[in-house]
Amino acid sequence: PEDYKKVAEYVCKDKLNLSPSDEFLNNITAMAKEYCDTRTDKPSLSDMKEIDNLIIDWVLDVYRNFHVNLLEYAQNVSYSFYDRYIQMEYDGSTETHYSINKYDYRYQNNPFNINDIYERNKHREFVFDHKGELEMLIMYYWLFEDVKDPDYWSEYVTLCIANERVNLASQKRILKPVSVSGLDYPSEITTNIKFIDTANGILKENPGANYILCITYDKMNDDAMWKNKDALDIMISNLHVSFKAFGAPELLEFISPYSTPGYNEEAFFNKYQLFEKSMRRYNKMKIAIINGYTKSNKGKSYLYSTVEDIVRLRNTCKEMKLQLKLAVDLTDRSGKNSLKSNIEDMVNTLATMRNFIVGLHINDISSWGRNSHIYENDKRHEYINTMDYPSLSMFMAGLSSVLQDSRSRYFIPNYVKNSDALEILIDTLYRGGCYFESEVINLEEERN
Repeated sequence: PEDYKKVAEYVCKDKLNLSPSDEFLNNITAMAKEYCDTRTDKPSLSDMKEIDNLIIDWVLDVYRNFHVNLLEYAQNVSYSFYDRYIQMEYDGSTETHYSINKYDYRYQNNPFNINDIYERNKHREFVFDHKGELEMLIMYYWLFEDVKDPDYWSEYVTLCIANERVNLASQKRILKPVSVSGLDYPSEITTNIKFIDTANGILKENPGANYILCITYDKMNDDAMWKNKDALDIMISNLHVSFKAFGAPELLEFISPYSTPGYNEEAFFNKYQLFEKSMRRYNKMKIAIINGYTKSNKGKSYLYSTVEDIVRLRNTCKEMKLQLKLAVDLTDRSGKNSLKSNIEDMVNTLATMRNFIVGLHINDISSWGRNSHIYENDKRHEYINTMDYPSLSMFMAGLSSVLQDSRSRYFIPNYVKNSDALEILIDTLYRGGCYFESEVINLEEERN
């Protein structure tokens, strides 16, 4: 209301040269409010695809209660910097437009002069104590509309939360680190979850209170448990003995059975139903299937390997009301993991089944080009940053999109070469906006 009154006073004094009566001033104030109400569009949810739900609620509440569109304001601020710092050039020989950015916006304490913006507006109750959220809206438009740099968004949000610059956002892309023999995590990451594999279900030594057990296939037994009832019974019996001695794991996972003549999905699910039923007594244990890494076993193909296979798997699990989940195998030891053959297809598919995914097996982040190619496909308009910021690989950008929720998933680096390679992998995941659960717990303890 005080803003409308200031507008009315400005109009009367500077435009009409009047000393208005209270009644006239009130009429002009009402007209100013009515004008603003008719000119202010409602914030569009489609314009907030990558923004945290809590911030979306704040934006909608502000519009509902004060008829102020914060998205429009943020867009205008972003454009003012675009107008000031973006140089446009055109190459007639290639018919290509170039947008060259000269504004350094990454890792800044005061991007877009947010301190000044906040000081000028903190008297408004919907802005007070929300400087970080307002900055985030401006950065969102800057990255996705003006400079086409979605690479930085996930890391930026992570930094805002870690540095407590925002109050209305929650951690996303949370990974639960799993300890693998021979690998050491960086000192800031702690874990007490061990990765154990077995070919017969027998645990020879105590794995500890928290562990993941992975059923693998050896040359002697291969995947017989899914094709032979006697072999399945032996595996179930051995697992019961192991769990009675040491306790059940947090996650029991197994690799997809092989695809062989005469063996189909119906035969697999007939055996799996028996397996799941036998494990119901361990009500805190999750069970997951690992998609087969097609080129990792001397030419043998798996029943579940491709994106299309995973879609069928998930649909069947839903139809049969099974508890089976997916541990995605994203290892790429030979550069031929079938899930990476079409990054965009993988991202779009896995992002629709986030609640189906409980873990990630990963050994490296390969560079597959700038992630902006996923979002921006205009070959006649190039966006260039003079600061030469590092870009995420297309694969990492896609993985970041798949993990875009607050669920915690197991991070299982069982094919990482050594501790140095693990540190490089973790640094890349940090830049993709990932948290590790031990860090999330530490942050919550510090805040409390």
